[in-house]
Amino acid sequence: MTTAPEADTTAEPAGAAEVTDEHLARALGLRVCDLPALRDLTAKVAAAPGGPPLRLRDLLHRRLRSAVCDDMLDPRALLSARPREAEPAALDGRPAVPLPEPEPLPGITLADAVERRSSATTYAPRPLPLTALAALLEGAAGIRGRRPGYNVRDFPVRRAPSAGGLAPVDVYVVANDVTGLDRGLYCYRPGGRELTVVDSGNMRGKVTEAGIAADWLFHAPAVLFLALNMGRVEWKYGVRSYRYAHVDLGVLTQNLYLVATGLGLAGCAVAAFDDDTANDLLRLDGRDEFVSLLFACGLPAGR
Repeated sequence: MTTAPEADTTAEPAGAAEVTDEHLARALGLRVCDLPALRDLTAKVAAAPGGPPLRLRDLLHRRLRSAVCDDMLDPRALLSARPREAEPAALDGRPAVPLPEPEPLPGITLADAVERRSSATTYAPRPLPLTALAALLEGAAGIRGRRPGYNVRDFPVRRAPSAGGLAPVDVYVVANDVTGLDRGLYCYRPGGRELTVVDSGNMRGKVTEAGIAADWLFHAPAVLFLALNMGRVEWKYGVRSYRYAHVDLGVLTQNLYLVATGLGLAGCAVAAFDDDTANDLLRLDGRDEFVSLLFACGLPAGR
């Protein structure tokens, strides 16, 4: 008796089609050119057998661990490396407003500043002095000196420390009610101690539109937009720079709080905002440069 051969269980069912990149992209709602990024995100992430399902933040955290980041600059390459521009480039044809000599910081102790620091969402209906704004910007995000670094003789050293000293956080200022400063949007350029005009006019409505459940932003005399410039750090730290940049953002934010406290100003950091609205307001691409935090400030209510 002849025995029928066993079926090949590894063969594809009749009529089964190969899953192509086009099929996969269509199923995920992506483009084919987006798939390498997706594969890179998941390639070095393995879920433990029997463990809980992976979450989005699990994928991000595991992919951004230093042990799996293979695109950081070889330390030997630093011998000839040049950093990216350390602050926003000057805007062609845009006027710049020199900042006045900032108010001196009162002689309070760090312990006092830490103890008194708080978040405030109400402000006195009075203009914020430009000297106070200058002191806040210079004291929290200014340049305190220059020294050789990255094959540059006078590489700037900021008051807010950052990974590699690369300062990926840029500060934009929406001036709603600042003495001696026309209403509008400005970019802080610490190298020249100046504010470059990005846009002019009443920005209260646009800032409030960017915030989420933060109508009180309408009344803030000044709102700082803290934007990350990823190109300034990615050349050295690769994909892991996304983690570093947000640590740097937190350090700068604490500087803003402590300096504002020392100056007797009221301030509040805001993380709840619509990204596209904020980026459009600052004319950022939302990809390599994007808003990551807001900081409103003014004279405290009752003062």
